[in-house]
Amino acid sequence: MRYSDRITFVNETAGGYNPDTGSYDEGSLSTDVQACNLSNLGVDRTNQLFGTLDKEITVARLQRPYKKEYDHALIGGKKYAITRHVPFRSESVFYLEGMA
Repeated sequence: MRYSDRITFVNETAGGYNPDTGSYDEGSLSTDVQACNLSNLGVDRTNQLFGTLDKEITVARLQRPYKKEYDHALIGGKKYAITRHVPFRSESVFYLEGMA
């Protein structure tokens, strides 16, 4: 299996009032780019796993387990919601659904 595609995991932290300094802090955005294998989930398998036919699910497989925090993922500049993360001992599998 070739891991020639790239996925970017994004973690956003919201800003807010900091009582120690007495001022408002801005939120931060951290990204982590990983090599992966991307494929689309078929209609039959989408129906079996998610119970619907109208979702377009993309599967991202990583070579190593991914244990960092994330809010969403970016692939080619398009934003994806992570609907399911399956951590195996030797790899991680993410089921991604496109966001508007």
